[in-house]
Amino acid sequence: MPSSWSPSLRFELQFTGENINLWGDKLNAVLGHADYAVAGWLTKPLTSDGALATANAGDDEARAAMVKFTGAGPFTVTLPSVSKSYLVWNACSAAVTLTTGAGAVVVVDAGDIVQVACDGINVKTPGYGGYPLKDFIAASVLSATGSLPAATGNGGKYLYCDGTAWLPHRIQSADIGAFDAISITNGYTLAGSVKEEVLPLTGASIDVSTGEFFIKTISVNTSFSFVGATAGKAQAFILELTIFAGAIPTWPTSVAWSGGVAPTLPNGRSVISFLTMNGGTTWTGAVLALNAS
Repeated sequence: MPSSWSPSLRFELQFTGENINLWGDKLNAVLGHADYAVAGWLTKPLTSDGALATANAGDDEARAAMVKFTGAGPFTVTLPSVSKSYLVWNACSAAVTLTTGAGAVVVVDAGDIVQVACDGINVKTPGYGGYPLKDFIAASVLSATGSLPAATGNGGKYLYCDGTAWLPHRIQSADIGAFDAISITNGYTLAGSVKEEVLPLTGASIDVSTGEFFIKTISVNTSFSFVGATAGKAQAFILELTIFAGAIPTWPTSVAWSGGVAPTLPNGRSVISFLTMNGGTTWTGAVLALNAS
């Protein structure tokens, strides 16, 4: 009875009693093919669509463990319809599609190195959640909201989603305003100075949750109120108050002054600071400058 061949790797299977004086050479050929199937490397130049060649018992391309495709592309390469795994390096300048001619295919983008497996019909690559690994990152992690922006030209920026697409974005002052509060538990060292907006007051209510530096001009008697302090926290702010026509400011009863008496502020520009150590339950006021010019 003549020899037969293994179904996936096409090794010669010798029949008992055949190939007298030749069986050793044939066994060595099988071992060489096994070595190629486990650790063999094939570089296959492509100029058009093609296939990995097969040969029963002889040397063949499709038995290689690792395949590097070179050329322009895009190309389609047909694999044998048998179970087999490959490590594939697409060194072409365009995509290479791997197929058996039926079932699922794998598209290997230019420059990618992927592991693929064939069950005799379908060609697949490892992945998660029903996605190939590369698509999992792009589609599953990024929720299919768009492709990642190019790295070139986007140094120093972070990835930002506007609800529709992922965009490169540099942090701006408007971004900081989107946070209600930032908590730093172990201290923070600044290399430069801290800069804040000076907030003009349109009324007499000072909302300390919006900032720490306020300016106001009055020409009639005005009663101020303080709101927005965070319970249980220490906060402070500074008010630059310009007075005309002898207007008199009145402060909340929760403000304590040196000597227990609120200062008399003359016409002109005065600067007053306020501090709370208990979330706005009580405040301490201090005049930093009177009629400063």
